[in-house]
Amino acid sequence: MSASREQGKVKSLFHGLPLFPCPASTTAPSVFPLVPCTSDATTSLVTFGCFITGYFPEPVTVKWNSGSVSTGVKTFPAVMSSSGLYSLSSQITVPASSWVEITYRCDVEHQSTSVSKAISSKNSMAQPSMGEETGGEIHVFLVSPTPSALYVDLYPKLTCLVINVPTDDGLHMVWSRERPGPVNPEPMEVVEQFNGTYTASISLPIFGRNWEDGETFTCKVEHPDLPAPIIKTISKKPGKRSAPTVYLLRPHPDELTSSGDTVSITCLVRGFFPDDISVQWQKNQKADKSLEYITTSPIKDGAGDSTYFLYSKLKVSKESWNGGDTYTCMAIHEALSTKLIQKTVSKVSGK
Repeated sequence: MSASREQGKVKSLFHGLPLFPCPASTTAPSVFPLVPCTSDATTSLVTFGCFITGYFPEPVTVKWNSGSVSTGVKTFPAVMSSSGLYSLSSQITVPASSWVEITYRCDVEHQSTSVSKAISSKNSMAQPSMGEETGGEIHVFLVSPTPSALYVDLYPKLTCLVINVPTDDGLHMVWSRERPGPVNPEPMEVVEQFNGTYTASISLPIFGRNWEDGETFTCKVEHPDLPAPIIKTISKKPGKRSAPTVYLLRPHPDELTSSGDTVSITCLVRGFFPDDISVQWQKNQKADKSLEYITTSPIKDGAGDSTYFLYSKLKVSKESWNGGDTYTCMAIHEALSTKLIQKTVSKVSGK
């Protein structure tokens, strides 16, 4: 089933009219680099950025090079899509000469994740990155469903994202599947970026069993500026599976006796493969959207075909901790027999 300008596309500009979405559960963002359309060596300044999409709830925090670069940075207001998820973009303008010498990173923090994306240097612009198809300056990415969407929310979907589109006229995005069955994508959503290009996405709800069975799904992107359609496929990653182990670390005694009002509970999740994983926190055995936590991206625990680990840090008030509230770290991963594992800790039990 296709989506095009003529077929009810939802168009959202950063300063456009608000949409009226359905409620959404906590969802981590996806981050994509936005590169300039030219690498002219005579240009004294260059502007590039990152596109942060598919997250809930607000807000996200965007920094460049962990906050060490602040001059020339502009982060635009977030836009809420018809699905209830948010998107925004952040740009940075720097001397063209520094882009050759310095690696710029877009660092994004959301309540459940911390993501860092490096922007390709001027010297490497001609080389597409892994997982990316190019036609001119148009780039296409496919985003797989998160483990939490597959095994907890039970509403998995795939997303096809196209960036650096010079105009949205004539843009067509079509989802198809390997096996017979319904293909009912959500409306295509288009956002105009700070550099005048467009970013478009179209999500396809799927059944978890089809994803688990290894079915292949295809997104086809057509545009007048493309010499040929870009066709990308996605399916569940093959290979070994390794289930995570979870270790929950209580607040350090020094932190408990400090003058601050909050303490940290740290969750170490290690030994998992592949790297697709979701981490959630609960208070007193219940989901609580007010919880403040940051989860690192998965990190390889060694060379070669090694497993991954990550940390998730939850900030809680000393009053809550001293009052005996319990906190649970839950990891969701396909290699677990029940698809999730959790550990709980409190001042009283320490379990």
